[in-house]
Amino acid sequence: MVASESGRGEWSLAAARFARETDRLVECAAFYREIVGLTELFAFEDHAGYSGFVFGLPDASAQLELVRREGAPPPAPPGPEHAVVLYLRSGFARLRARLADHGVAEVIPDNPYWVAAGAFAVLDPEGWMLIVVPEVAGGVRIEEFIGDRAEIAWSFRMAEDSEQALAGYIGRGRVWVARNDSGAVVGHIQAAPGAGESTWEIVNTAVAEPVRGTGVGRRLIDRVVAVATDAGVRRLEVATATADVGNLRFYQRCGFRMTRVVPDVFTAAAGYAEEIVVDGIRLRDQVWFTRLL
Repeated sequence: MVASESGRGEWSLAAARFARETDRLVECAAFYREIVGLTELFAFEDHAGYSGFVFGLPDASAQLELVRREGAPPPAPPGPEHAVVLYLRSGFARLRARLADHGVAEVIPDNPYWVAAGAFAVLDPEGWMLIVVPEVAGGVRIEEFIGDRAEIAWSFRMAEDSEQALAGYIGRGRVWVARNDSGAVVGHIQAAPGAGESTWEIVNTAVAEPVRGTGVGRRLIDRVVAVATDAGVRRLEVATATADVGNLRFYQRCGFRMTRVVPDVFTAAAGYAEEIVVDGIRLRDQVWFTRLL
């Protein structure tokens, strides 16, 4: 809502506080303070029957208040649009990892806008949605790539060491790219129908070194999840090398689970160099992951 011309200049805003009733005051306060990492500005107890905690968003100019009145009935369950939305200036990937490390599972918001914006969502102890929107620095956007894939083959090669293998699949399925604010491609993801019914396989994905660790890879995964879900796909699969410790961690944090190991995939017969070492481990075997949608 925009203020009318006649009202401008008659008042100015010093601060704003969003107050929310909760029946799980201590648990919710601990979630936002100790797990999310919001700054607790102050707390109060039995103030005319009310107790609560006030957090800065990110400082005292915008505040989240969790409050409970002694003897009040439990509040109505939150609906799908009841949410606290945090727009980050930095640290998107670190906060996402922090929540995952605390065992906080992600959920998909009903409103598709948030997935398209690259955000992720979790539920707090009372079921309110916390939506975290990535920093806009760098201006990375995700879009489907419809051009000649030879133009971005360099990105595929960041994740593929065999020209023989790459030639066999680069034309499969659909490809989405991440572009920075100048329009340059800084990452991609390729997905195609898999072996099983209602299954897609993430065939190849990579992110350029300068933007790794900023959430671009997760946003690419989220885009495929969103598109696959809309298409009625029930299962996503992806394979990586057992030697790639970073990928093993990444896919599990993206909600995938290991299903099988295939030995001796990365061999000279398949076009790979005789001796490739990743994270101090010889490249030989392949591990498959699955995520149910």
